[in-house]
Amino acid sequence: MLRRSPLKTMLVTILGTMLVTMLGSALPSSGFFGLIGVSQAAANTQQVAAAELVDTMMLDLEKLRATDTGDEIQRRERILNILDTYFDMDAVTRISVGQYWRVATDEEKTEYAELLREVLLRTILNNFDQLKGLVYTAGDINALGKKFVVVRGVFSDTLGDRPNVRVNWRAVIREGKPVKLFDIEIENLSLLDTQKQENIAVIRRNKGKFSALIDLMRERTE
Repeated sequence: MLRRSPLKTMLVTILGTMLVTMLGSALPSSGFFGLIGVSQAAANTQQVAAAELVDTMMLDLEKLRATDTGDEIQRRERILNILDTYFDMDAVTRISVGQYWRVATDEEKTEYAELLREVLLRTILNNFDQLKGLVYTAGDINALGKKFVVVRGVFSDTLGDRPNVRVNWRAVIREGKPVKLFDIEIENLSLLDTQKQENIAVIRRNKGKFSALIDLMRERTE
């Protein structure tokens, strides 16, 4: 049986501005962001856990929007809680700079992690009211080896102004730890891989200095 729930908003901005560029700029100014799920009877426990993680995040985002008072401090805290609850931010931070994570100093790692969270947070805050008029339809669930699960779905515009967009939620499975998301693929294009390529390019243009990436991110948060 299909599960329906209305008003699921802004999910696609969680991992950065790329998704906003692809979807947010031309979204209708009003509407609902719905969720349509599929039966998971044939999926194993880990796959079900990953699919339920996405469903629960949708519900939390709906609740956040429905009860939002416009208080910026409260909104900021609640969005940070969603990031920390549903995404493996440690993994996102490490993967987003590739091999250069190993050469960064402890101080640089700490500052980069903080700056990355701030950039993601500001992206979400700046687009909080923009991503409306979408319906999300959950698709199939597949394991990638023993450590990763992909939950597939499709975003569609309720007004029919934009073509459907395929989305893959990539989750990591680790023994003794809860399932967490670490990447979003839009039409098979990984947001995390894209960010990683951009970050590495910045570091390489500056003779391998990790500090150059930090300087750039500081500018983005000023």
